[in-house]
Order: sequence, then C-alpha cells, then structure tokens
Amino acid sequence: MNARSATTAPPLRRYPRAVARDQDDPIRSLLAGITPALFMGNPAGTVVLMESKVVEAGGDPDEVLEWVRTHGGYPDKSFAVSTRRGRGPTLKPREAPKPYYVVPQDALE
Repeated sequence: MNARSATTAPPLRRYPRAVARDQDDPIRSLLAGITPALFMGNPAGTVVLMESKVVEAGGDPDEVLEWVRTHGGYPDKSFAVSTRRGRGPTLKPREAPKPYYVVPQDALE
C-alpha cells in the first residue's frame, strides 16, 4: 500500500438520498414523465427539468421544489441573454432567466 492510497478518502456521494423510496409518489411520477432539458452542463448523474414543463404537466412548483430538495436536488436559473438583430446597435431585449430543477437521475427511477 502506498502513501497516497492511505490518505485518499473514498468519494462521497454528491446527492445523498434523504428519504425512503415511496412506490406511490405522485411527484416522482410527474417528474419522471417530463422530458429532461438537454443543456445546462448539469453534473453527471443528474437531469434538468424546466419549471415551465412541470407547471404544464400540472405540478405545483413549491411542492416540486420541496420534493427535489428532499431527494438531493436543487433549483437553478438559466442566464438571461440578449442577441443582436441585423447590423448596428439594435439588440433584442433580454429574456428573463428560466427556472429549472437539477434532480438526481436515480431519484426518478
């Protein structure tokens, strides 16, 4: 055994599971049915679910946020961006940041 392996701690789970799995969990069922957003550079083992898609599917953002946090996820927002149209100083107005949830993938299974 070398000195490096003796001092290296095993990796910690980044998104600990805080609650027991409930087979009849309506929020898990709702979130599992939403197609994840394919962007954002979220951490490995997680999925991004847009808040607007959760609301469209009939979810309550406050209840979903509580569920996400309980299962090791967190809320975040996209960056506001503006773009140029054509030539010159004309800018398209900034879009508001879009809220989303970062959820551990295994919490949805």
